[in-house]
Amino acid sequence: MTQTWILRYTCLLQIAFMGILFVFEAVRMKDLGVGESTIGLILGSSSGLLIVASIYWGRFADRKGVHKEVVLWGTIGYFVLVFYFAYCQTVWQFFIYAIARSILMPMIAGIMPAIAVKAHGTEQQGSKFGIYRAFGSLGFILGTMILPLIFNDIALTAQVSSVFMVISLFLLRRLPKPEVLTVETVPLHIRTLNPLIKWCFFAMFFISLADPAVHGFFTAYARDLGGSTRLLGILSGSSGIIAFFFLPAMGMAIDRYRPTLILTIALFCQPVRVFLPSLIDDPNFLWIPILLHGICWGGIEVVAIVYLSRLVEEDQKASVLSYYMAVRMLGNLVGASICGYVAENFGYVMMFQVISSIALIGAFIYMWSAFFGKRE
Repeated sequence: MTQTWILRYTCLLQIAFMGILFVFEAVRMKDLGVGESTIGLILGSSSGLLIVASIYWGRFADRKGVHKEVVLWGTIGYFVLVFYFAYCQTVWQFFIYAIARSILMPMIAGIMPAIAVKAHGTEQQGSKFGIYRAFGSLGFILGTMILPLIFNDIALTAQVSSVFMVISLFLLRRLPKPEVLTVETVPLHIRTLNPLIKWCFFAMFFISLADPAVHGFFTAYARDLGGSTRLLGILSGSSGIIAFFFLPAMGMAIDRYRPTLILTIALFCQPVRVFLPSLIDDPNFLWIPILLHGICWGGIEVVAIVYLSRLVEEDQKASVLSYYMAVRMLGNLVGASICGYVAENFGYVMMFQVISSIALIGAFIYMWSAFFGKRE
């Protein structure tokens, strides 16, 4: 099996088992009687730790040249975590779960994109990375739609996903270790970043404020409207189906056109997607905002990662992507708290309207910096 196919199958399995926790953690807390504000506090505070962990693991992997090893140990940790998640019943148990997830998640999600970008080279890099992430969408469908349809129980579904982790470990062991440059790598410090990267991070913070509304709180809203676990799985799986087709398309787009143009379009689609659920009061019609998933999330996922990777040296990719992930998580931290407070005190409809307005600010910031701002 070639390195390209090992990466694709590994991405499929990793997103399958991580996606289950990502999509259904807020739903399971809500089912066990945890209030929206507390859910927001749990998810938001864990994002704070994830920021630190993401930066640490990215710089550690670049400095030591142990990208593959970091992912392996992160996968083993996640294997234990899914069983603990199924055991959680109280608020404090969910806090412990969230802390562990914040440490383990960047070991996989923060390092694997850097490994993939390096492995795909510079020729048609966007298309190749888009196809790689499309396999992740297949995993998302498997983990968040197919398994819930079979088992209809969140805890059991999470436990079954442990099989995917075991298989991914065997694939990871077959993956060649990334080459380490013989010259000493120049550390990538935030203060010395390219201004284009800084503006991108600033805009992404505002866009990321809406992430909890797109994922966890969107699923909780569907449950609040009376949606079953199977319906929630179908909604989540629909996102994966749409992303499967759009991710390669977005990759091809940035190979042909300016990445800044594609990213601007994607960022403006984000607040539109967040606003649409406020107009829907029937869970069976919540598939409508998901139609934008391929453009807003697909565009951000592929374009931002490839674009930022091109702006740094070869052995700085994991560091810049870890900074990017940290910014996204900082937005999640603040956004989860805002979403939880507004949803509990004013309702989900007001939450979607408020957070979509804030995300729109991020889209305008990036458009200004990309087309009218001062460049280095």
